[in-house]
Amino acid sequence: METTVMNVAVSHGIWAVLAVFLLVYIVKSNEKRDEKQEEREKNYQSVIEKLTEKLEILHQVQSDLSEIKENLFGKHKQE
Repeated sequence: METTVMNVAVSHGIWAVLAVFLLVYIVKSNEKRDEKQEEREKNYQSVIEKLTEKLEILHQVQSDLSEIKENLFGKHKQE
């Protein structure tokens, strides 16, 4: 398809050729950029999932620590 468009552009002059070349170049560049963006988003999602798991662990540790404090200080108050 690109060669057909280029042949038509050649028949219309150098500016048409340059315009078509620029258009094809931009489309290909955008495709590469989009692929990189998708990969970056997947990496970000992976990082977010890992951080979420770590945060859940932190909340569990905080809950356990609160329970330990309650048991320790609760015993001192009863004595």
